[in-house]
Amino acid sequence: MPLPPWAGSLFGPAVPIGSPAYAARDASDLTPTVVQPPPEPIPGRRVTGSLGPAQRFVVRIPDRWNGRLVVAGTPAQRSEFACDRLFGDPLLARGYAYATSNKGEGDGALLLEPGRRITINGIELPRFLLPDGRGISFWFHAPGHRMERWRDDFIAVTERAREIIRASCGREPESTYAIGLSNGGYEVRRAIESSDLYNGALTWNAALWTPEHNLLVLCKAIEAMEHGDTARIEALGFPPDVRGIDGNTLYRKNLLIYWYLTAWLHATHLDPSTSLAHGDVTDPGPAEYWNGRISSWRPTDIVRERIAGFANTGNIRCKLIDLASEYDHLIPPRIHFEPYRDLIVASGKTDFYRSELIPNAQHVDPWSEDPNYPGMQLGYPRVMTAFEELGAWVET
Repeated sequence: MPLPPWAGSLFGPAVPIGSPAYAARDASDLTPTVVQPPPEPIPGRRVTGSLGPAQRFVVRIPDRWNGRLVVAGTPAQRSEFACDRLFGDPLLARGYAYATSNKGEGDGALLLEPGRRITINGIELPRFLLPDGRGISFWFHAPGHRMERWRDDFIAVTERAREIIRASCGREPESTYAIGLSNGGYEVRRAIESSDLYNGALTWNAALWTPEHNLLVLCKAIEAMEHGDTARIEALGFPPDVRGIDGNTLYRKNLLIYWYLTAWLHATHLDPSTSLAHGDVTDPGPAEYWNGRISSWRPTDIVRERIAGFANTGNIRCKLIDLASEYDHLIPPRIHFEPYRDLIVASGKTDFYRSELIPNAQHVDPWSEDPNYPGMQLGYPRVMTAFEELGAWVET
């Protein structure tokens, strides 16, 4: 839909939504600087399309196709271009076809001028209010945009990509792989728990969603941080804090950039007193009430029941390499990685599962390049070698 002049991308007016600059910036945001774009365009075909309202997908097939397809989950509330540099270009250069989508979440997030709201399908969306009065609104809060759809979208994009490849290349892929970071990793886990389309999968710092283990623990972490109780944050299952050269810490950096917004986004999405997505309310006010108060929010039985409807099971149907970063303060390994391994064991699928903790890495690699934290290391090189190991494991 055309955007009003007072709504734009989180990257500013010079990077408008839908522009090549936006696609490039969304991709570079997740990618360490050591991963450079290919010096020349990778020859091949690119197909874009939509499977429904607010949904977009991209399928790319290199001319030197190796007969295999990789489908990528999309992290956070990002676009279908978010993993282009992280996964898309490197895999295309190796001969893989590549497909991904925006999870059916439209343009993800919009930055609104003070006093403004955005309307989707006749419903005003709530805003996460910034100190300067501007607000951020998410398609994720629009009516009908429920997390159950993410798995369905991932599987549907996989099926559509296979059709496109068959039509373009005269044959279907010999093998289909899934790869994902963060909530994109959650997508991958749910897909391989639900479908036999995939021969192998790799997840990196994947979010776990069960009634017991999920992102809503961030509310307790925020409360502890607001009271200066960092020991409680570690007791909740978070990695130890790390102090930078300038005296700031990774707990505080995550609090300001990730924790407040992520906790508010998911809590108000699921809470029956605030959820437009579930059709419980049509007024954005109740969700906006939790701006600045999210540290005191706690999940109810109804919220836990809703999570159970899209929860991970560990009953995977293909081989999976599951990677986590030691200093991931957004998706802590003790909350999202170790409990998923327990689900794998309980499901009797340990023969299909390999896992590894990447030392001194963070949730997203660009943060590990911050000279203020010289002890941090990149996780990406291990991720790409693990993908090669996955292929060998699956195909030999």
